[in-house]
Amino acid sequence: MDRRKFLKLSALTGLAVSAPVGLGLGLRSVRAGALTYGGPFYVFVNASGAWDPRFLCDPILDPAQNRVYGQIATAGNLSYAPIAMSDVTTGLDPASAAELMGTQAFFEKYASQLLCVNGIDMATNNHDGGTRHIWSGKLEEGHPSFGALVAAAKAPTEPLAYISSGGYDQTHGIIPLTRMSSVDTIKRLAYPHHLDPNDLSAGTYHTLGTVDRIRAAQAGRTQRQRDDATLPRSQAATSELILARENDDTLQALVLPDQLVDFGDYNLSDLERLMQQAQLAIAAFQAGLAVAVNLNLGGFDTHGNHDRDQVRQIGKLLRGVDFLMTEAANAGLGGQLTVMIGSDFARGPFYNGDNEYSGKDHWSIGSAMFMGNGVAGNRVVGATDDDQRAVPYNGTTLTPAHIHQSLRALAAVGADPNAAEYPLPGEDLGLFG
Repeated sequence: MDRRKFLKLSALTGLAVSAPVGLGLGLRSVRAGALTYGGPFYVFVNASGAWDPRFLCDPILDPAQNRVYGQIATAGNLSYAPIAMSDVTTGLDPASAAELMGTQAFFEKYASQLLCVNGIDMATNNHDGGTRHIWSGKLEEGHPSFGALVAAAKAPTEPLAYISSGGYDQTHGIIPLTRMSSVDTIKRLAYPHHLDPNDLSAGTYHTLGTVDRIRAAQAGRTQRQRDDATLPRSQAATSELILARENDDTLQALVLPDQLVDFGDYNLSDLERLMQQAQLAIAAFQAGLAVAVNLNLGGFDTHGNHDRDQVRQIGKLLRGVDFLMTEAANAGLGGQLTVMIGSDFARGPFYNGDNEYSGKDHWSIGSAMFMGNGVAGNRVVGATDDDQRAVPYNGTTLTPAHIHQSLRALAAVGADPNAAEYPLPGEDLGLFG
C-alpha cells in the first residue's frame, strides 16, 4: 500500500500516521522494499492515571496506607504486595475476576527477570507532566519519547518503526508515528481491494489487471507532477511518494493472528484491548516492521474506591504483561523484548478518607518495572521510607532522567544524533546491571 493511500485511509479508520514535522516529508529518504529489522524490540506499557506501588512492588503494612493485605511477600530478592484477584477484592463476578492475574502469580513467574525501581522522583503530580517525564526522561515539553528515540536510531526510514496505542508518544519530528490498536483496521489497510480482508477468498472490488492499471495511472500522474515541479522541496517530496509506492505491500508482511482476544465481557473490555495491542505488537515485530510499541491501560486514577479499583486494574495490567511475554515467547521473540512498565506517578501514601470508598490522591514518588532483553532480573533498585518519600540510591535521588540514561545505554543510542539533540541531566547509573 502506498503512503498516500495509507494516510488517507488512516483518517477514515481511526489509524493515524504522523510524518516527521521537523524534517519535512521532502527531506526524508524512504527505502523501497520491506525492512527486516531483527531486534531487539522495545515495549512500553503505560498504566495511565497513576498506579499505587504500595499495591505492587513497594509494599508496606501501615494500615493508613494499605487496607488490603496483611503481610509482605517475597519472590527471590523482590518484595511485593500479595493480592489475590477474586470477586471480593475486585468487585467483579467470579468468572471475570478469574481472568485477572494476582501479584503472587506474576512475581513468582517473573521474579528472575524483573527489575523493580522504587523511589523515583517524578517532580510533579500533574498527569500530562508525569506521563511525559516517565516516558521521555524530561518533565519539560519538547522531548521525544524513548520509543521515538530508539525507533529513529534503529530504523529511521521505516514508517511503522514506532507504533503507539496510547501514553506519551511524541516524536518531535524524528520518526513517523503510527497510532493503532485494531488488528481489523490493519487488515483493511493491508488488503484494500478485498471485499472481506478477513477472508481473502471472498473476492475483490477490482480484478488484478484493473488494480495494475490504476497503479500505473497513479504512477504516471505522480511522475508528471514531479517533472512539472520547479522547487527542490516539491521535487523531493514527489520523489518520496514514488519510492513509498514501491513499499505497496508492506502491511501484507504482517502475519496477523487468526483470532483476536475476545472476552465478550464488558467488564474486561479494557483488558481485551490491551491484549489485542500486544497481539499487534508481536505481529509487527515478527514482520520486522516495528522497533518500539506503546501499550496502554487506563483506570488507575483512583481518587475514590481505591482498594477495589486499583486492585482490579493491577490485575488487568499484570495479565496483559503476562500475555505479551507469553505471545513473544511463542513467536520466538522472548529473548528479544525489552519491556518497561510505568505510570504517570504514584498514589498515596495515605487514604483521603476513612470509609471503604475512599481513595488516594496524587503523589510524586513512584516506581517502574523492567524485564526482558538486557535487564538483569531478580533485583530491586531504590527505595522509599515509611512516608513514601524517596530514599537516595548510592547518594542519588532517582529521577526519570536516570532511568532514560540507562535505557539509552542499554539500547546503544547514546551516540545517535537525536540523543545529542535531546540531552538528559545526570548520568547513567547502570540501573539494568
